[in-house]
This record gives sequence, structure tokens and C-alpha cells, in this order.
Amino acid sequence: MATITGQRASSVLPPPDTPNSAEAISARSHADEAAQSARSAWRSVTSLLAGTPHVRTSKDGGRTYPARWAGPLPAEPPLQPCTVAVYDPASGAGRLLALDLDPSRAGHVHDRAVHNDRERGAALAAEVGRQGAELGQLLERLGGRYVADVAPSGGRHVLVLFAAALPWLELRDLVRAIALRFPAVDPAPHASLGGQISPPGARHKSGGWRVLSTSPEDAAAAAGHPNGPEVWAGLLAEFAAELQQAERPSGEAADSGLSAELDDTGIPWVPRRGGRAPLGAELDQVARTGRWDRSHYAGRSEARMAVLGAAAARGWQLADVRAAVTGGAWKGLAALYERRSEPGRMERLLPLEWRKTIDGISGEENVRQWHTSDLSTRPPTQESSSSSAEYGLIRQWLTAILCALEDPERVKGWGRRAIAVRLVLLALGQAAMVSGLSTIEFGTRNLALHSALSHRTVARVLRQLANEPDPLIDLVSRRRLARADRYALRIPDRHADSVRWRRRRAGRIEAAHPAFLALGGTSALVYQVLDQAEARGAEVARAARLSASAAAAALQLLAEHGLAERGPGGWRRGPAALADVAESTGAADLQREREERYKQDRESWRARLRTYQGARQVPASARDGWWSLDDGDEYDEMCRWPVLSDDFVRGPPSIEVPESA
Repeated sequence: MATITGQRASSVLPPPDTPNSAEAISARSHADEAAQSARSAWRSVTSLLAGTPHVRTSKDGGRTYPARWAGPLPAEPPLQPCTVAVYDPASGAGRLLALDLDPSRAGHVHDRAVHNDRERGAALAAEVGRQGAELGQLLERLGGRYVADVAPSGGRHVLVLFAAALPWLELRDLVRAIALRFPAVDPAPHASLGGQISPPGARHKSGGWRVLSTSPEDAAAAAGHPNGPEVWAGLLAEFAAELQQAERPSGEAADSGLSAELDDTGIPWVPRRGGRAPLGAELDQVARTGRWDRSHYAGRSEARMAVLGAAAARGWQLADVRAAVTGGAWKGLAALYERRSEPGRMERLLPLEWRKTIDGISGEENVRQWHTSDLSTRPPTQESSSSSAEYGLIRQWLTAILCALEDPERVKGWGRRAIAVRLVLLALGQAAMVSGLSTIEFGTRNLALHSALSHRTVARVLRQLANEPDPLIDLVSRRRLARADRYALRIPDRHADSVRWRRRRAGRIEAAHPAFLALGGTSALVYQVLDQAEARGAEVARAARLSASAAAAALQLLAEHGLAERGPGGWRRGPAALADVAESTGAADLQREREERYKQDRESWRARLRTYQGARQVPASARDGWWSLDDGDEYDEMCRWPVLSDDFVRGPPSIEVPESA
């Protein structure tokens, strides 16, 4: 037997999979620690964050999460990658704002030190971490609580839970707006009612786990004590400019004009993309010291208007300006208002000059396009902060209408008139915005022209709305002589809390166009919810608060006239103009005929009033044919407009009376 010395025999088998080296032991320890942290996060927050108590697992390594693999939410995290629902599809709402920061969306990396894909991935992960930290700081500034986690790939989630369920379209729009400022945010989880998100503690497709980046105590507090309406309102105000841009139709220039919003007190302001910014050095010095360069500004008035203009253009609200003054930072601006002979001058002038500044920046005008009579129905008002409060109340009332549409008991009480009720409410909202008052005095014929309804139907609907137990409108005073019924807009008590959660949009309130005299009220409601973004038919029906069959029929009718078109992702507004459709369908002729008929009704009624007024001054006799007018109550009763009675009389009979009567 030959013996070979000086060498050791070695095995031809591969080395063991888990060598007992220090590095392997450390890696195993870290993996066990991550798994334990994932299980702890899953148990503490996932069940509270999920829109429904279900989970979808992926059996192909995280590539797809089909609904057929959904099951009850387990107590422990599944061993496969999984997701939970963002919304509750049954209610069309959700409480979770899921911000998914994806490294692939973080932007281009131009760092010269990046030489390979690994270094590029690390740079993108660092950019995601920076944007996630800024989002966290923004939420903390607004008083919000959130849950944050991080994946082995560097992706991050910032999850904000609210105490009340919000409409999924509101959450979708806000996420789109946030993505405009933070490019790493992927809005896909909120793009549809079936949106999904990987929760903290879920298995990652790379083999690791999603672990909390916030402390377990803070995460548990954020999930156990959701955010209130003040955080939601703060987010809407913070991203108001981005929301306006996200809602702008495609193809419209981004800098085509600034739109004024209303803050919580109803005072206008102009949102700025990226949030509020500080003033420039020169004007900041003017606001702090009250001293200005006389070669730039001729006097005190010009200097303070320059400060207000700079603040408004940089996204400040009037409340921010007042806080800077009362806090002592802008003592100089207060000094520019002072006058010994007029105490309280700043409190009087500041709201007026702020509104003038906002009007100059936004360039908005309130154009009246109503067919009103020559008698003014608008009581005199003061152009002050009270008018801003009126507009704020009107916006809140319009939000209350949305809450009322989600109240099954109220909608059931409307019965077959539900469509007509909604059209009349829109006409009332437009009338309030035109007049700038929450107490309006527009006749039934005037409202009929802007609701695509007959004046008889409008009269019945108004009576029905005013007689509800917790009404949306209150009858302030009944019609008298040439004066119409006066109605005050009212926020129902049962919806007051829900109104605080909803977004009050700026812009004009559009009532039903005359084209829908031919197309119907259902088509008008569907057309209003369509925009340039494509949406599936079920989503359109849910947004319009209509049944699926009614919405589908309305969409087909709108498509026949070019007012709606179907793309690969769903329905959107078509290229046809409403005015052209009104002409082609004959609705425009019908509208002009109604306008002329209502004009004759008004002239006939005024002629009768003039006749009665003249007869009141003439002594009554047995031969003159007039009733005794000595009793004022009898006279007023006789002068009431009979159109609202149940005998379906269209109006006072037309009579020919000379102008001298």
C-alpha cells in the first residue's frame, strides 16, 4: 500500500450551506431579530391599518397579488409576501393615507461617485430616506401621527390613519398632489378601490421583512389613536396648490393662472406649490422694522401692500400674517397701520387690503350670468371679512350636500324626486355664490332656469326641503308682493361633524346646463363628476351617487352627443361643448322660450301690482268692481303669487295695463 505524506484528503462535496463562521452567526442573528421585529409590528399595527380584515398572499415571489388568494387576516405574518386593502370597497371609503415611497421613482442620480448598479441603488435608497424624513417632519408640524416602515430594498411607507372614513376619491386626489411634491411617492395603492399596500411586518419579495422605522411605541400610538379632522384639513391646506394642479385638465398650462382657495375661516388665499415660503430679505426687513426704501415705495400704504403682496404670493394665509404680527415678529407691519387718531386701524384695514391683494394675484372675477329681474334681490352687504365668512359657509353647505347624499334615510325621504332635489340644491348653491350670501332670495322661475326643471317642480322641492326634520334650508320669510321667498342655507346637525372631514373645493359652482333639458337630470349629475382622468363605470356611478344601471345609461347618452368618451382606462369627458349640444338637441330653443315666458310672467305680475297699488289709493264703491282694500292683511293676501298653490296655476293671468296705471 502506497502512503502519501504531507497532504490531507479533502472532500469533493460543496461546503456546508451555513458555515459556523462569526459572519454567518451575526447574519443569522440579525435575520432572527428582523423576523421578531416584523412579527411584533404585525401584531401591533397591521390589523388597525387594514381597510378590511383580509390579506392577499403572493405565491409567485411578490410579482402578483390576485384576489383569489385572499384570506382572513392572520395573527402572525405569512411566510409569503402579502398585502392588505387600503379601502373598504363596500363603503367606497378608507381611513388610511398610504404613501409608498419607491426607489425607482426617486429620480435620476447624477453623483459621479456612482459607478455600478449597487451604488446607484444605495443612492436611490438614500433619496427615498430623505423624502420620507421630510414627509415625517411635515406631518409632525401639522400635529399628525404616522407609522413608517422600511423594506430591505430601501423602499419606505409612511402610513397616516384617520379617525373617520374618507371618500376614496378624496384620498386619491391628495396622494396625487403629494406625489407632485415628493416624486418618490407612488400613487398606485390609491388609484382604485381595490388598492393594496404591504403592511409593516410583511415578508418582502427579496427575502427580508418590512420593519418599522419609527419606534414601536410611536407606531402603536399612531395606529391606536388615529388623526382628527384638523390634520386632514392641514394636509389639504398644505398641498392646496398641488391639488389644483392635479385637478387641472390635461393639456392646460401649469402656469395658466392661480386660483384662490378659502381657509377654515372662509378667508381667501393663494396656495403655493411646495408650501409656504419666507419673504425676501428686503420685504422681511420692512415687516420687522417698519422702515422701507423710499425709492421703491412712495409711502406707508405702498410699503405694507408690498409686504402683503409678497406674503400672499408665497402661500401665506391671513391667519399667518396676523400670527406674525401678534407674535412680535412683524411689529413693523403693525406700525405701518398705526394712526393716533384712529385706534384699531389695522383690524379694519388688514382684511380689506388682504382681499384686494388676493384679487390682484389670482385675477378671479365673480361674473354674474343669471337671468335676474331689474329689481335687486341682493341685500346690501359690507365688503369685509364677513363676506369671506359667507363664502366659507356656502362652501361648507355644499360639502354638507355630499354628506346628505350618503344618508340613506334622507335620500329615501326624497323618493322619486331625488334627482330633482339634487338639481335644485346645485342651483341654490350657485345662486348663493353669485350673490355672495348664505341667505338667498331667488324666485322659482329663476332657479328653474338653472336646474333644468319646471318652476312648479322647483316650488315643490323647496317646500319639501324646508319641511324636513333636520333641513338643508330654512324658510326665513315668505314671498310678499314683488319679493320672493327667502331661504337660509343650513348645515344639518347630523352632518356637522362630517363636514369638518370633507374638502371644500375652490372654483365656480356649476348648476345644470340648459342642454340637460333634453338629456335629463341624471345625465347632468354624471357629467359633473367626469373629468379628463379616466374612471371605470362603477367608479363614476359611485362618485355621482347613482345606481350602476342609471349611470351606465347616462354615460351612453352622453357619449352619443360627444360629452363623454371611453378610453382604455374608463370614461372621461368628451370634446363636445355643452352649448353646441344644447343647440343640436333643441334644448337651447326651449331655454329661450322659457326665459321669454318667465319674463312675460314677471311683467304681468308687476303690472297687476301697479294696478293694485293704484286701486288702494282710490275710495272703494259698489260700482268700481274692486274689493275693499281697507284691511292691509287682506290686501297682502290678495297680492301673493299664486304659482306655489296646488292647483297648478302657471302664474298670474296676463293683462294689458298701460304704464301710467
